[in-house]
Amino acid sequence: MTSQSPSRATPFTWLVTLLGLGHVALVAYTGRLRWDHVAADALLLGVAWAGPRTRRFLLGGFPLWLTGMLLDSQGLWLFLRGPIHTGDLWELERQWFPAPGGTHWPEWWATRFHPALDLVTGFSYAAYLYEVFAVAIFFFVEKDSRFQRLCWAFLAVNAIGVVVYVLYPAAPPWYILQYGHGPADLTAPPSPAGTARFDALLGISYFAGFYSRNTNVFGAMPSLHAAYPFMVAFYVWNRGWAWRVSTGLFALLVAFSAVYLTHHYILDVLAGMFATLAAVLVVETLFARRTAAAAVPMPVHSRGDTRA
Repeated sequence: MTSQSPSRATPFTWLVTLLGLGHVALVAYTGRLRWDHVAADALLLGVAWAGPRTRRFLLGGFPLWLTGMLLDSQGLWLFLRGPIHTGDLWELERQWFPAPGGTHWPEWWATRFHPALDLVTGFSYAAYLYEVFAVAIFFFVEKDSRFQRLCWAFLAVNAIGVVVYVLYPAAPPWYILQYGHGPADLTAPPSPAGTARFDALLGISYFAGFYSRNTNVFGAMPSLHAAYPFMVAFYVWNRGWAWRVSTGLFALLVAFSAVYLTHHYILDVLAGMFATLAAVLVVETLFARRTAAAAVPMPVHSRGDTRA
């Protein structure tokens, strides 16, 4: 009897391969091919074909790759958007969360920024994404099942965000401060808004480059910046108070930063938290059902059973 090769491809390997190659073809066909597309797809294929050990990482890395491709491809379906909300969301924010003087907090902070706050909030706005990756890698190294669950929840919350961006496209506060409440200007370029001050303080162009690749200016609701740290705090909650306090405070800092830097309303932040709850609920339910199904013993039939 011959033993099977440990590197034998599985149906999942072939699925990932087809998606990776298909993505390269798609971005090339639509004229969007960049070096990071090639790098991400090559890494995906390398992990898929490297063997069983790396395929364990693929179970979580694959939804992370899907998330990147989903967000990067938003421009392909923006024609499906409904009317873009500008003044109505601005007014609703002012009524529900008024700041001193009858305005609302993004507008209030736009004239009361401080270099120290610019540094702290800029750092949090840059680190919010890396926190997800760092915690995911930690779970992977620990062989914790939350590695897969966190990664799939990350995909789910981004999918929710993209769907809402199409159903309820909304202008961020910086857009209103710059262009006003009138009909949406579809030619408006993306802006780093308050994070430009962070770039200026450090003499870098991190946020300028980051937001220059944004294909959807009118994707303020929900705030995925607020959603990610909130999701991380949920997944590390049972590891003790040190994890709870550190991730919880960071989630609050990112939520504040989203408003302070005029990227989001408080309503956007709350919507991001609700999107996280929905994504986590779906993923945890599906994984619980899969675990329960795997735990059900298979019926054993005796060879000598001759009953009718």
